[in-house]
Amino acid sequence: MKLVEAQLRRYRSIEDPTSFRVEPDVTCLVGKNESGKTATLHALYKSRPVDEASFDEGIDYPSHLTRELNTTTNPITVSELTYELEDDDVAAVESVLGGDALASRTITVTTGYRHEGTTWSVKLDELATVRHLQDGLELPPSSDSAAKTAKTVADLVGVLEALDGPTPASQAALAEVQSWRESDPVLKAIDVLEPRRPKFVYFGDYDVMPGKVSIPDLIAKRDVGRLSRGEESLLALLDLAGVALEDLQSPESHEHLIRQMENASNSISAEVFEYWSQNKELQVLLQPLPQPEMGALPPLDRGPILQIRVRNERHRVTVPFDERSRGFVWFFSFLAYFSRLEQEAQQPLILLLDEPGLSLHASAQHDLLRFIDERLATKHQVLYTTHSPFMVEPRRFSRVRTVVDVESKGTTLSADVLRVDSESAFPLHAALGIELTQTLFIGPEELFVEGPSDVIYLQYLSDKLKDAGRKGLDDRWVITPGGGITKLPAFLTLFGANNMTVAVLTDSSKSNGAAIDELRKAGKLYAGGLVQVGDAVGREEADVEDLFDPEMYLELVSSAYAGALGGAALTVDDLPDGERIVRRVEGAFAARGVNKGHFNHYSPAVALLRARSPKKATKGVLDRAEKLFAAINALLPD
Repeated sequence: MKLVEAQLRRYRSIEDPTSFRVEPDVTCLVGKNESGKTATLHALYKSRPVDEASFDEGIDYPSHLTRELNTTTNPITVSELTYELEDDDVAAVESVLGGDALASRTITVTTGYRHEGTTWSVKLDELATVRHLQDGLELPPSSDSAAKTAKTVADLVGVLEALDGPTPASQAALAEVQSWRESDPVLKAIDVLEPRRPKFVYFGDYDVMPGKVSIPDLIAKRDVGRLSRGEESLLALLDLAGVALEDLQSPESHEHLIRQMENASNSISAEVFEYWSQNKELQVLLQPLPQPEMGALPPLDRGPILQIRVRNERHRVTVPFDERSRGFVWFFSFLAYFSRLEQEAQQPLILLLDEPGLSLHASAQHDLLRFIDERLATKHQVLYTTHSPFMVEPRRFSRVRTVVDVESKGTTLSADVLRVDSESAFPLHAALGIELTQTLFIGPEELFVEGPSDVIYLQYLSDKLKDAGRKGLDDRWVITPGGGITKLPAFLTLFGANNMTVAVLTDSSKSNGAAIDELRKAGKLYAGGLVQVGDAVGREEADVEDLFDPEMYLELVSSAYAGALGGAALTVDDLPDGERIVRRVEGAFAARGVNKGHFNHYSPAVALLRARSPKKATKGVLDRAEKLFAAINALLPD
């Protein structure tokens, strides 16, 4: 059966009932931070979890509505889930209750706080079941006439129980009905369908495998049911290898154990790399260590220890698993966890992925979408949340549901992507713009920029200018991230040959200036109009990020790297001197060892997409942006 609609209420930020249609394969929930995307997934998950999770009115009920909670002892509904039965589900019911016993292929299941189990709505044609039970009955004429006029199963049972001389067929029919719960055909249908109803699997951004664990500690947590989902992922990987935790405490054959774990990690790695195009020269290694490191802190002070490392064949070096790129760690952890669940499941699963592409580069997010479509959605329904335009499939906007926190109503979900606020719709607009550039459904006016973060910043600033009644970037421009100035000649050749208006926006730097001069001398700029960011900022050295005030940009950096910064915000005083804010941040990261000195320019742009209320763009920011857009718009034909 497939989930086709969900109605949710009274769960954390979800106050009033909100309902949305669920796609048969993939449903994408888009919304800004604190809109209720995670609450939506959790409310679904607890409706039929793959583990022991349940609704907790003390934690999950909207806090400002607790007075309402305390004034009733009745069950309170959280989820009302509607499913469409598939052919095999219908056949399973009809094999017991007879052909055409189901009056509708749609069923509804309700649960929530103080519910004893679930409440089902199943529509039966009871007369069809009566006819099914009558099949093969040979009764005396007087009883046969009464049996044929029976409209309900109870009527038929009354006739059969009143027989003076029961027959084997009548006794079999009675025994069949008496085997049903409360001799009720509706309850029998529910009992047939209940194990066929898919279970929900939730996996979040932080549910990743640890890089190192104490085996005694892991056994203790397992025995009392306190494993984190990341630790469950590790156990799943060991299960796939046929290795029990106890085997790691006193292995009979250390060499045999290593080989088993190598086989398991290779199996999962092979499937990961079918969809992970970023670096295929990685290998995950599981290494049992008999003793903990000297001075290790609890619980890693108790051996033996299991360490997970990633080997990079290109550089011939290994690093701890949890120090590898978070995107790869998430990908590998989820696949290990999911593989065991899929292997053990007796029915399809509904996968709830919370921000699955959060730590992935744009091209890796494309890999993840392909993984969802080709590997997961062919067998299981998938619902995932995102802020990223690269995780929205613009050719399938029908799968998008917007999530908005509405004052006095709480979280609401809708398939109407045109009727949401600009912040919630921003990833959709960006996704559509990116799709238009990546396919050749392009407009006659192209604006070449250096990277995908420039697309996000320019669209954001243009929207803010228009909100303020000022002139933003002309809507005719299609912004194309080209990947750097070195690709500029090929870009201009491709689009300039089609008699299109092409403008180029470049960063201002000595290296870019020299490269542009060389392109001009070689005649490689063709008819492309050129605008440099420094002209708007009033400096010789400037990136698109310098359109922002330093404080505003640093807020985005601090949000993107909150973990690496230990929760402490980066300030202007922390930066070395210089003109370009990006270079100054890179210098601060290198000097302080933040994120091992690595700064990804795209991460603050993602933080801008995720921000619920970023620092307001000042008049100076808008003035600089307006000046830049004016220069770009001037290149448009009349």
